[in-house]
Amino acid sequence: MAKNDKQWSSATPGLLIILLDQSGSMMSDYEGTTRTKFATLAVNKVIDNIIQKNFDGDAPKNRCFISVIGYNHNVRELCSGWLKDLDANPLRYEKLMKKVIKKSPDGVGGILEEKVDVEVTQPVWVEPIDKDGATNMLGAFQLAKDLVEKWMIDNADGPAPVIINISDGVPYYEGKDPRDCMTETVALANEIKNISNNDGNVLIFNAQIDNVPTTVFPSERNEISQEAGQFLYDITSEVPESYKAAADKNELPTKEGSKGCIFGADGVQLIQLIDFGSSKGQGDR
Repeated sequence: MAKNDKQWSSATPGLLIILLDQSGSMMSDYEGTTRTKFATLAVNKVIDNIIQKNFDGDAPKNRCFISVIGYNHNVRELCSGWLKDLDANPLRYEKLMKKVIKKSPDGVGGILEEKVDVEVTQPVWVEPIDKDGATNMLGAFQLAKDLVEKWMIDNADGPAPVIINISDGVPYYEGKDPRDCMTETVALANEIKNISNNDGNVLIFNAQIDNVPTTVFPSERNEISQEAGQFLYDITSEVPESYKAAADKNELPTKEGSKGCIFGADGVQLIQLIDFGSSKGQGDR
C-alpha cells in the first residue's frame, strides 16, 4: 500500500505547488502587517529554506520543482522552476531585520543573552498584491490539477505531489453564491486528492489567515466553528504516517485522523506548515 514516504531526490524529484490567495481582503491588517505581506514573506522564506537545505557546492540540487500560483479574479503562476533556476533568478533581493540572540559576559562570570536586530538579505520570488480582486480558488486548483497530471506522466515512481493552499476565506468568483463556489471547489479538490502514483495520493494542506481562534491539525470537522474553516477542513488531506515526524519537528501536534490544516495561523505556524509540507525535500523522515 502506498504511504507517501518517498524522499525527494535528484533521481526522484518532488513537486511542490503553493496556492496563494491574492484577493482584496488579503490587503487587510494581520499580525502587525498586512495579510498579503504576511503570506508572501512566509512563502519567500520557505522557498529560500528549501534551496539552502539542498545546496551542494555552488548550487542546489534539483530535488524539487516549485510552482507558486496566485489567485484573485485572475489565476497565474507567480513563479515556477527547479531549485537551481529559482536560486539563480529571484525577482529581487530585500533587506530585512532579523532578531538573533547575542551572548556576552554579564560581568560576574555568567553569560548574558539579549535579542538584537541584524540586517539580512532575503531573495524575493513572490510580491504582495496592491489591488483588490475576487477569490478564484477553484481556478487555482484547476491549474494545480493540470500541473499535477502532467507531472505524473513522467514521475509515476516519484514522490506524490504536495499542494499547500494559503487563504483568508472562502472561494468567490464569477458573481456566484459563495456556497456554490465552495461546493465546486470541494469537488475539484477531492478529484485532485484521488490522483495517485506508486508513492501515494496527491496531498493538499491548508492554512487559514484570519483573526479566529487558532486550531492546529484538527481531526474532527466540528473543532472548527467558522464556515470558511470548515470548508478548508473539507479540502485538506489527512496527515500520512510518514509525515508525522516532520509534524513533530515543526511542533505541529498530530493525533489519529489529523488533517494538515491550521486556522488562525500566526507567522511561525504558517512557515511551519509549509516546511512540514515540503519535508520530503528537506531530509525530514
